Amino acid sequence: EVWSNTRMDIDLSKGKITLVVAPTDLRYGYYSLAKVANEYLKIDVTKGNDWVVFISKQRCIAKIIHCDEYGSLLITRKLHLGRYQQLLLKAEGPASKELSVEELQSYLNGKELEVKRTNLLYN
Repeated sequence: EVWSNTRMDIDLSKGKITLVVAPTDLRYGYYSLAKVANEYLKIDVTKGNDWVVFISKQRCIAKIIHCDEYGSLLITRKLHLGRYQQLLLKAEGPASKELSVEELQSYLNGKELEVKRTNLLYN
């Protein structure tokens, strides 16, 4: 088989990015994570409109799931240093947060998305 004419495009700008902030058992593979997304967040990843990001309990591993017309995708990212920031959400509602592509890229590189503000002006 010749693969030279086929490409796998990972374009995070196509679809909504949802970060699951509650720790998830990342021994799970694609199908188990897709089931969690569907049951708890009402996100059907198989429709191809969503990227769902799960974080491990120790906050050093992230898994991203997505699906397109060619197949399903699972990406694993393990930080060598540091941990993914623990984000806070309202007590009611789903334990997830929508992110932009830039926010996700920053988060997956171990950068902080949220800081405690001490004044009204940007520091």
